[in-house]
Amino acid sequence: MEQPNIINTLVDSEKNITYEVVAYRKLSREELVLAVRHFYAQKKKPRVRPGQKVRIISIIGYND
Repeated sequence: MEQPNIINTLVDSEKNITYEVVAYRKLSREELVLAVRHFYAQKKKPRVRPGQKVRIISIIGYND
């Protein structure tokens, strides 16, 4: 199975956190937000501090 290789970036300027969502295609803003919400739903208490960069691997676009 080929790994996703398209990097989509979402910046939360309020919390100063950058999210890099790696997917199989370019994602819309709604899909990026959905991936970040899913990230937080999977973790009990993710330790994300201001100034950090979070990398999220997604399967969005795999069967497109």
